[in-house]
Amino acid sequence: MPKTPNPDLADRILSKLRKSKRKYSLCEKLRNTLDADDRDFEEALDRLVLDGRVVRAAKGKLGLCERLDLLSGRLQVGRTGKAVMIPDVPDAPVRIDSRRLRPAIDGDRVLVEVEPYRSGRGLRRGTIHSILERGRKTLVGVVSEDRPGTLEPYGRPLGYVVVLRGQEVEAGETVAARIIEYPTSHADITAEIESALGPAGNLDTEVRAACYSRGIPEEFPDEALALARRLGAPGDEELRDRRDLRAHTTMTIDGADARDFDDAVAIEKRSRGYTLTVSIADVSHYVRPNDALDQSAFERGTSVYFPHRAVPMLPAELSDDLASLRQDQDRLTLSVFLDIDAQGRVQATDFAASVINSNARLTYEQAEEVIVDGRDGPFGVEVDKGLRLMHECAELLRRQRMARGALDLDLAEGVVVLDANDRPLTVDKRPRLASHRLIEEFMIAANEAVARYLQEREVGFLYRIHERPDEDDVSSLTKRLSGLGLRLPTRTGPPEPADLQTVLTEVVGRPHEALVNLFVLRALTQARYSAHRDQHFGLASKCYTHFTSPIRRYPDLIAHRALAAVLAGRDSELPAAAALESTAEHCSRCERRAMDAERDIVKAATVLIMKAHVGRRMRGTVSGVERFGYFVELDDLYAEGFVPIGRLSEYYEFVRERMELISRVSDKTIRVGDRADVIVSVADLPTRTLEFEPVPGEKA
Repeated sequence: MPKTPNPDLADRILSKLRKSKRKYSLCEKLRNTLDADDRDFEEALDRLVLDGRVVRAAKGKLGLCERLDLLSGRLQVGRTGKAVMIPDVPDAPVRIDSRRLRPAIDGDRVLVEVEPYRSGRGLRRGTIHSILERGRKTLVGVVSEDRPGTLEPYGRPLGYVVVLRGQEVEAGETVAARIIEYPTSHADITAEIESALGPAGNLDTEVRAACYSRGIPEEFPDEALALARRLGAPGDEELRDRRDLRAHTTMTIDGADARDFDDAVAIEKRSRGYTLTVSIADVSHYVRPNDALDQSAFERGTSVYFPHRAVPMLPAELSDDLASLRQDQDRLTLSVFLDIDAQGRVQATDFAASVINSNARLTYEQAEEVIVDGRDGPFGVEVDKGLRLMHECAELLRRQRMARGALDLDLAEGVVVLDANDRPLTVDKRPRLASHRLIEEFMIAANEAVARYLQEREVGFLYRIHERPDEDDVSSLTKRLSGLGLRLPTRTGPPEPADLQTVLTEVVGRPHEALVNLFVLRALTQARYSAHRDQHFGLASKCYTHFTSPIRRYPDLIAHRALAAVLAGRDSELPAAAALESTAEHCSRCERRAMDAERDIVKAATVLIMKAHVGRRMRGTVSGVERFGYFVELDDLYAEGFVPIGRLSEYYEFVRERMELISRVSDKTIRVGDRADVIVSVADLPTRTLEFEPVPGEKA
């Protein structure tokens, strides 16, 4: 009769390995010592290997990953080829040498040999030891016209040929295919077609492809939809214990195309400053832990916004209606009250479950006309007066934030303009207005206030953290700035946010302002969620969370539940920080996949627009110089393309110290900030690639 599997066998294996003074132990000897059944032992060992806790070595040996400086996590490869591993155990990412990725693919769980951390160098470095689990099960791409029977995967090239099997699909169709054979060190990928998504180049096809490839659910489960439809407007009983703010002059300020409104603001002038009220839609009242709505919201993690439609985190009954702070309708909110003095310092805070009735649904442009142009707005004197007071208060808050060393990146946003049939026409720059800054300052102040309040009460919620820039990225930034005659302030150790802000301030109003802002942004690490407090480098904040967008971000919903529980005296119901670690990582992953999908569609739209301009001469500015060529940002379209070095008429040498390409034949130099005339040569949809070539006879 076979032995009953021992549920503690994995722990016993770990215990024996930890007690051993050797780096490696013999597998056979360990099994005999534990007197374990062969099958049970192998199953327990397989689990430990997959978990990244034990590694199998040659000649039947086993080693503890923690003792061998091996760390497991998810591989993430960027469009530029930069690769990092996001650890399974919440920790800072580990940078991976992008030249040594094969046979790994973006999304794989890998075991990484981590180098010792060196202070001041930003992210740790590591080398892939082995692949624990394949992350990609499917690929999305276009059936190749040039190479029949193969797939041109969307996004950056994988570095492998993808051979297709299964149903017959015409060349030029976008398809989803399941990987049936993964690459090895010498073989490529084989995939079987699962479904046709539509003709490449159609915006709906591209959105379906973007969602499918990233695992973003487009449809809600029936149970979640049914629950949303059963919810109704709040009655008198639900309003009874809330602070009534309906008499306050309250307004929302959002984009003209916004569908959901989760933040509203009000202000009063005091003898020594202002009382600012930030009221946020109380989504936690409607979406309860572990119900069908909560489960679908958790799976999505965030809403995803495309040029012509959104994939919301919550069904429309909530996101567009019941929880949305629509004008002239009573809405349940959680409010943050900030007493701000005449210097912009927050002197006191208060919090309450509340009810509001918004007086005005303003667009950013309407608010801008009132606070900058001095015009009368469409909603009357009281709203205009409130807007002007808010502008004063926001400027004071901003000065205080800048004084503590926060970054203020001034970057235009690329907006895809569509025709009546949802075909992309152009990509415009949406400038950052004073009204944008106003809302940003108020949301930052509210988020910080909630984070401090919850942190002081030692309850579980998700912090928003932002690590220092990686040493390599700072070095690259320094070189790019040097090419423009700029330099970071000298200090011992890594730069502080104030050092980067000094450079940003120096270029305000100068021709290279937008370029320098872009360089600084590229040097920064990506912010993420964590169950444990850490700095937010960009905001120069020691304690920060996301609270102000619960309709579209799951971490904000967690913060709402925490605040509501504390205010109601139900702190004991909240999860401990340790229980939220996996949630933090999940939310960070959802945020990254949403950002990737949104950028992918903007890039796709840009390529579709540029297809009509292949062969056309255009003018722009050199925005980056690398060993293999240089990037040019166009004047007429908010788009950036690449000029490969092989298209240059002379032999150029890359000077890394100055980030320049210098001709070995003449005195020509290509550097960041140079004006450039180029001809559009390639607009490739599958890889989202734009390539240019220099105009004959022009520079380069």
